[in-house]
Amino acid sequence: MTVNKEQISTAEIQDLDNERIFISGRIWHELYPKVNPSLFLKVLRQKIDLQKYGAGIAKFYFTFVVVENLTPNFSNWVGSDYYPKKASIDIGIRVPYEEVVAADKATVIKLMEDALLLGIDTIGEYKLSVPFDYKAFKADVAAIFSEEEWYKMEETLD
Repeated sequence: MTVNKEQISTAEIQDLDNERIFISGRIWHELYPKVNPSLFLKVLRQKIDLQKYGAGIAKFYFTFVVVENLTPNFSNWVGSDYYPKKASIDIGIRVPYEEVVAADKATVIKLMEDALLLGIDTIGEYKLSVPFDYKAFKADVAAIFSEEEWYKMEETLD
């Protein structure tokens, strides 16, 4: 089902406009819910304030890419782009497909944690016009991941 703006309430649109962290996935359909980006989205939106690190990045978009073969048509899913006028960054990191297939839930979450932290490191490749302390951002995200079974917090964040 596709939803258009007329079907979404004004409050929901304003809430989305105020969000600063966006986590999604390009996931082979048979691997969902084993690979669940919403675990990361809920916890990071709850615990991370991007403004704390500077104005260089106002919107952080991250995509987990979990597909068996990355064909040329979809190779743009992996990599990163910085948009200075919007102060936003869009990052896609590949999570090893075969490892995900063979792994249990806790291992998959660890693979996803590693991918997200690697993605944050790519911010350092850009010369931002306004400062953004991506190292502190990464340290705070890593601290969340170091909490035992942090991903179970998402059950209480709804």
